[in-house]
Order: sequence, then C-alpha cells, then structure tokens
Amino acid sequence: MYELDSAPSVPATARREVRAVLTDWQVSPEAIDTAVQVISEIAANAVEHTLSSRVQFEVGCYPDGEIHVAVRDSGPRPEAPLAARTDGTLKERGRGLLLVDTLTSKWGAEPVPENGLLVWAMIQTGGPA
Repeated sequence: MYELDSAPSVPATARREVRAVLTDWQVSPEAIDTAVQVISEIAANAVEHTLSSRVQFEVGCYPDGEIHVAVRDSGPRPEAPLAARTDGTLKERGRGLLLVDTLTSKWGAEPVPENGLLVWAMIQTGGPA
C-alpha cells in the first residue's frame, strides 16, 4: 500500500510504482500496460474529484494471474464514482471510467469507514504470473 499527499503528481507516481511492481513479478507487458492505464485513471479521479488530502493505492496479483489495483481517497465527496457520459457530449474528458470498464474484468467502488471511497479493478492476464 502506498500513501501520498493528494496532488496532481499522484497518477504519475501510481503508474511508475505499479509498472515497477508488476515488472518485478514478471507479468506480461500487455497486462502491465493495462494495469498502468487503469490505476492512472482511478488515481486521477481521486485527486480531481474528491476533497482528499491523502490518496492510497495498491497493486496485487492473485495466483491465477489476475491483477488487482485499488485507490482509496479520504474525501467526503463523491459517494460513488461519477457516471461516465455516453451521450457524446464529452469530447476530451469524462471517459475515464468507460476506459476502466472496457479494460478490466470487473471493477467497483465501496465506501470506507469515516470518509472516502475505495475504487478497485481486476485485470485478467491470461495466466499465472
């Protein structure tokens, strides 16, 4: 588990750390790229859309090779991830969760005690790491 002050640099730090950990675990480059993109999107949402002073993130790999990434914020809002717009009104922004949904086998969000939200995602790798 990594814990950082909420700042615009959090997504970059999350990408770098997730890539390093999964490379050490000898995960396939394609699965690493997917996990890096997913953690970046979730971390960016935590920084941009909450009032968190701290952001935590983690990465894990199950014996079957499935990758787990998660980001926890400590902000009072939002109580759930903002729904992605699918009506074509967003040109440059607002598609992060659509991307997460496309790239992952499953994902979700859970309120955490006191304040905040834990957003997690699972990424299939096609086999044991």
